[in-house]
Amino acid sequence: MNIRQVTDGKEDYIELLRAGDPDESRIRKLLEKGELFLLEEHGKLRTLCIVIFSEEKKCEIKNIVTIKKDQGKGYGRYMIHYICEHYCAQYDWVYMKKERCLDIMEFCEKCGFSDEDEKYLKKELMSEIDTKRVINLAMEAGRMLLKNGGEIFRVEETMMRICHRFGVKYVDLFTLSHGLFICAGTDKEKLYTKVKQVPLSSTHLGIVAEVNDLSREIAAGHVGIEEAWKKLKQINKMPTKRISYQIAAAGLSAGGLGYLLGGTPMEAFVAIFVGCAVFAWSLFAGKYGISKILVHIVGGIIIASMALAAMQIPAFGNLRMEGIVTGGIMPLVPGLAFVNAIRDLADSDYLAGTVKMIDAVMVFVYIAIGVGAALAVYHHVLGGVL
Repeated sequence: MNIRQVTDGKEDYIELLRAGDPDESRIRKLLEKGELFLLEEHGKLRTLCIVIFSEEKKCEIKNIVTIKKDQGKGYGRYMIHYICEHYCAQYDWVYMKKERCLDIMEFCEKCGFSDEDEKYLKKELMSEIDTKRVINLAMEAGRMLLKNGGEIFRVEETMMRICHRFGVKYVDLFTLSHGLFICAGTDKEKLYTKVKQVPLSSTHLGIVAEVNDLSREIAAGHVGIEEAWKKLKQINKMPTKRISYQIAAAGLSAGGLGYLLGGTPMEAFVAIFVGCAVFAWSLFAGKYGISKILVHIVGGIIIASMALAAMQIPAFGNLRMEGIVTGGIMPLVPGLAFVNAIRDLADSDYLAGTVKMIDAVMVFVYIAIGVGAALAVYHHVLGGVL
């Protein structure tokens, strides 16, 4: 089932809305000052609903109509549940005017409305929120951020924003570089605790940006729980850039940074090909789940070997080993992890910062081992000549 808000062409649904209120002029006035929602399933319209608002943090369902052949199938209850979730951050209560029809009164009671007023049935919006669903939503958003290179503070801020938006006021978070811990609840429910391990993965800043934007939409009240889950699933399927683009970008970054860090134009030119080769190796290794240690050691060997081979080509002139290696290692350097580690340490998050820093430093060590191994073989086994 899919529920959407109609902003244009509301008049097209007047005839259907007249099933709930035969007064066409009144329906037109409601459509002008209220919001119209449609519930569709398999491309067919099932239920319509008009919601109007007051300045006292109250909203009212003025007209809810289910197509006659679809009545009794739960579409109306699903619509009311959605309305409660959608407006729970902006309003405290939702009202429905009492009707003489017993079937309508029974339907409202099943949907959680209380008969405490002479003219209206009312329902507290926050009572419709399922704390576990909210926490699971926040946990999934945090997992996606942490997995794809988001900072610890961003992960916690996003999870807190989602929980508060849906009325989960009591939230305790503890985030590590590879794990999430959350304990949360409301005044009316027991605390709910969840732990999730987040394994190491490649960085995807596009996903980080999209999840961050989604959390702000949720906090602003523009997205409900159901829609948020759908968007998170779509974001999680975001493809990376084409492999050819990634390899080309790695090569250009290797050459450009090699030149900026003191290499000659010819050394930077060679570093472009070295960067392309080593990044292609890292993509291949990632595809087959090869150990991170082996990836960077072999990467170091590839860099040093290609640099030594280039130095033997007379057409390249007098090349320096350090000029090529400096640029060639750039695609393997964990720059984002290193910067995030410094940010975490600066935010007094010493545990997460230290773990990330050690992880980044060990990558440097693995690369150095690979480069050193290639140089040792070149000088001691091959005698310094090819």
